[in-house]
Amino acid sequence: MPTFSSLRLLLAVLVAALLAGCVSPKSFLDPSYTKYTYESIKRPATPLKLTLVTEFQRNGERLTRADATLRDNTERILRASGVIVPTVDAAEGQVKVVVNNVADRGAAAAKGFGTGLTFGLVGSTVTDAYELTLVISANGKTYSSSVIKHQFFTAIGNTSTPDGVETMPIGVAFQRVLEQMLLRALKEAQAGSALDASVPQTDLIEVLATAA
Repeated sequence: MPTFSSLRLLLAVLVAALLAGCVSPKSFLDPSYTKYTYESIKRPATPLKLTLVTEFQRNGERLTRADATLRDNTERILRASGVIVPTVDAAEGQVKVVVNNVADRGAAAAKGFGTGLTFGLVGSTVTDAYELTLVISANGKTYSSSVIKHQFFTAIGNTSTPDGVETMPIGVAFQRVLEQMLLRALKEAQAGSALDASVPQTDLIEVLATAA
């Protein structure tokens, strides 16, 4: 039969587990944005081989420690699109992806502090907004996409998420937002003839020149 002290210990463990569950962050993408899939992109017979350059910013200032994560995810998405293959050998030009995290750090800190004081019993939702620019340079000409925007929300503590949205860890939410922005940028480039899948890849450099 369990003793009073063992029951008290068990209760403490259960309370700690419940509190940990309350403050566990849950992220979800802004459902108001148009959703893009890899099927939204036209796949050329031969992808364009370009050197990949990535730059991560926070409020317009370079944040080098996030560059590796951005580069790894960008390379994966570009390869999966079938439009551009990042390469260092026999490259036909360069593709540069710049991602800017537009963050209100003061508001986020205040919300997180308030949630912490209540041990997660009062929740809050923080917004992570991003802007992406895709730049393709080849044959002395440059194509630059419009500024692509997207965002995700993170619910912290005892707060609900909208019905029907998929929740995920913060890192996965960033990957999904990056994927959505890149797919949209590639689709816009194809619509503007800069990456027209109907044009043979040997002629794409000239298409870029005329589209710039």
